[in-house]
Amino acid sequence: MTLSLQTDRLIIRRFSQADIDDIIEFTAHPSVSRETTNIPRKDCAKIVEYVDTQNGYSLFEADKCVDLAVELKVAGKAIGLLSLVSNGEHQGEIGWGFGIEYRGQGLATEAVRCLITYVFENCSYHRIFSGTIFTNTRSWALMERLGMRKEAHFVKAHVPAEPKGERIDTVRYAILAEEWVGRTPINHAVSFNR
Repeated sequence: MTLSLQTDRLIIRRFSQADIDDIIEFTAHPSVSRETTNIPRKDCAKIVEYVDTQNGYSLFEADKCVDLAVELKVAGKAIGLLSLVSNGEHQGEIGWGFGIEYRGQGLATEAVRCLITYVFENCSYHRIFSGTIFTNTRSWALMERLGMRKEAHFVKAHVPAEPKGERIDTVRYAILAEEWVGRTPINHAVSFNR
């Protein structure tokens, strides 16, 4: 199934082979590569395989991490990704990663808002949740901007790939479909094309 979600500035869609250089670029920064461990680094053949695998999944297939490209319309390139892992019970975990030069412009908020709106309105999801390391203040601030509530703070619950052995805190936020109603702001129109 193809997917094209659009906001004023963004297109959210499946990755294509034309995105390989963009994937290498936006995952190059350690803050992205740490959180997107399923994406091979700097190996074009493995990235081609990753894109093919992603496109082989049905949209929001249960127990699969389905990654979507976030394309900046004016640049015509993928600047980041959104991930959704469905549990098959109308709940899903959402995640994101954006190239560092595209942060601080509201693009992640716009993209995440669009995808959450889509899964609540078109896929009958009941609950969306997200988590991050406690020191990633920008991500949990984004969750709060979207109206997600903090459900948990896990102390020393995560051991990142780098640096090895350092246990760090994580936080989890969530929102229910009935809490989401009416949260799409007027200045960020959302359109859906399947």
